[in-house]
Amino acid sequence: MSHTSWSEAWLDALLAFSHPGRMRRGRRFAQEGLIKNVDVKPGKIDARVKDGRKLFEVTIQFPPLDDASWEKIVDKLASQAIYSARLLSGEIPPEVMEVFEETRAPLFPTADKLEANCTCPDWETPCKHTAGVYYYLADQFEQDPFLLFYFRGRSKAEIMDALRARRAGTRPKTEETDVIQWGDEPLDEQLNRFWEIGEALSGVTFHIARPSAPLLHFKRLGRPPFTDIDLYTLLKPIYQTVTDKTISWAHQKSDDKT
Repeated sequence: MSHTSWSEAWLDALLAFSHPGRMRRGRRFAQEGLIKNVDVKPGKIDARVKDGRKLFEVTIQFPPLDDASWEKIVDKLASQAIYSARLLSGEIPPEVMEVFEETRAPLFPTADKLEANCTCPDWETPCKHTAGVYYYLADQFEQDPFLLFYFRGRSKAEIMDALRARRAGTRPKTEETDVIQWGDEPLDEQLNRFWEIGEALSGVTFHIARPSAPLLHFKRLGRPPFTDIDLYTLLKPIYQTVTDKTISWAHQKSDDKT
């Protein structure tokens, strides 16, 4: 199981106060896909671990950060454009961990706050089943760090909304300018030229190129609140097909002119 920054930080925090031998024993459960029914909520994680023919229930509790701490964190993130821009596009740069440290809000577990229990007969903490869940979570947090933020008390949607509100509040007000109102001729007066482009658009040119990242607007806006459907996954292949066809068509048209 390979780990990069988010998973390593999570495991390093746990290894600081967990027996390394027990952690190694638990790693196998995550590697072999024996961690089941994982449910992550603010401050609490429930999971089941298959060990032979038995299923053991593991509960991990770590009090979520309070509202005041999250307000400081969001303020700090919003004040630095490099953080807020990447977060609003759906990315969490590893440097964000430093913001939690600067605001003295622990993102990762500490020995005095973390509680872990398992229904197995092993009295020690962590038992191998709990350690297996730790390793499973390491991979999950690596794939989606927003899940770790949710465990600490704020969902992705809540963080995005708060960042947008902060960023909107920091934007300078634009000066009021006169708006030119354009009116269309009545339809019956332009029937004979309705489909013509006209001289006004003769100098308009277009540059057709692939987007810098797929479905960037979806990443910036986040999951819409009106549906549970994963629209990003659903629409990604459609947008890719449309992009490929458009690029192919544009190049074909360009070649025809040469």
